[in-house]
Amino acid sequence: MAIHPISISPKSEMINKTDASSRVAASSADSNEEAAVYEKSNKTDTSTKTYTQDTVTLNEMKKQAEMKLSSFRAVVEKLISMQNVKTGEAQGLSYDQIMKKYDGKLKELYQNLEVDDSTRLNAQQEISEDGYWGVKQTSARAIEFAKALSGGDPSKIALLRNSIEEGYKAAEKAWGGELPEISKQTLEATLKGLDDWAKEASQTTS
Repeated sequence: MAIHPISISPKSEMINKTDASSRVAASSADSNEEAAVYEKSNKTDTSTKTYTQDTVTLNEMKKQAEMKLSSFRAVVEKLISMQNVKTGEAQGLSYDQIMKKYDGKLKELYQNLEVDDSTRLNAQQEISEDGYWGVKQTSARAIEFAKALSGGDPSKIALLRNSIEEGYKAAEKAWGGELPEISKQTLEATLKGLDDWAKEASQTTS
């Protein structure tokens, strides 16, 4: 309850300069102060909690991912420019042009690429258990990105989950069939991370 100052006109000020009126004014002020105290509550009002998108984290994650993707794109372009792809002519195409040309049949494209030992070894390290594109790190980044994007709002978990699942389906369509096992494991780990987040949020509010 807001405490409003008592405005006294000059006329009333002259009339009320008595001890009794002073006691009444003091009593009124005390009552207002007590009302303000009683209005406070120790309970947290979660309904008014606001969530703000973590743009700093998002920008940093996007920057890091772009650096990794840039390196990956360069490797794919180099491999294709150095050899004839058995499934079609793709020499001289940029990564984006390759993705467009082979949309829906990327699985066939990559299965027919001849990869040198150095590139193969580097790829194996990247998708290893502790690698940047491994299940553990990739799913952890996905959860961190989801929380930063939503500002940590647990009410958005269902929406985020649906978006991730839709993205996976789109990737399958572009790939031209079921994605590799590591992709399935990453999806499962990411969805589990969202479930764990929802559970933690539920325990906190209860």
